[in-house]
Amino acid sequence: MHKHLTHNKTYATCAEFADATLEFLREKIPRTWDEFSDSVTDNFRVIKPKDFRVVS
Repeated sequence: MHKHLTHNKTYATCAEFADATLEFLREKIPRTWDEFSDSVTDNFRVIKPKDFRVVS
């Protein structure tokens, strides 16, 4: 996602960034899944909310 949305690119507003992100996830990925499928990994970590505390 970084390579296609934010690498060497900025957005004037948060709404523009959100629109670009949603378009990428909803339209670009489904249309070109073969291109992206090799870069998706199963290496992720489950974050449990009870393991963290909010400091304010």
